[in-house]
Amino acid sequence: MTAHAHAHPGYRELHRYGLWLFIASEAFLFAVLLAVRFFFTGLEKPEALNIPLGIVLTVILVSSSFTLHRGEKAAAAGDQAGLRLGLLLTMGLGVVFLVIVGFEWAAGFAEFPASTPYGAVFYLITGTHALHLLSGLLVLYSLYLQDKRGVLDEANRWKLEAGALYWHFIDVIWLSVFTTLYVL
Repeated sequence: MTAHAHAHPGYRELHRYGLWLFIASEAFLFAVLLAVRFFFTGLEKPEALNIPLGIVLTVILVSSSFTLHRGEKAAAAGDQAGLRLGLLLTMGLGVVFLVIVGFEWAAGFAEFPASTPYGAVFYLITGTHALHLLSGLLVLYSLYLQDKRGVLDEANRWKLEAGALYWHFIDVIWLSVFTTLYVL
């Protein structure tokens, strides 16, 4: 995008509006998926469901929002090293989350296979969330590389704001997924 496009007075507002529309559409997607859980399984859940592991996953994602927020604060203060550290820590926590989800799936296939109603819903919802988290990791990695090259400056700070907002959205969605699949 050219510097002229960034200078447009409505640039950030227009992009912010578009991002919120995108997030709203993703929220609707997850609302439908979570409703499908209740349609197919009611409030039943398998005894073998690893609730402590779900809590660990939740702590990891909430922590990742905190590390990203610290990175954003560092960027606002002109501390690029602090921003990069926040991005790296957040990405690291995201990768740990995905690895644990993989282990959870491996164990879960034996206890509640995808051929059962709960298994089908569980893998669909957690898989969709994992895919979104993976895309969030790619966004954060792109921001990290841009900052390292020095192109993520104040004029492009919107990119960091948008990436962080998407990451925080993924975290909030996980809270809904955790509540729906593990608690209710």
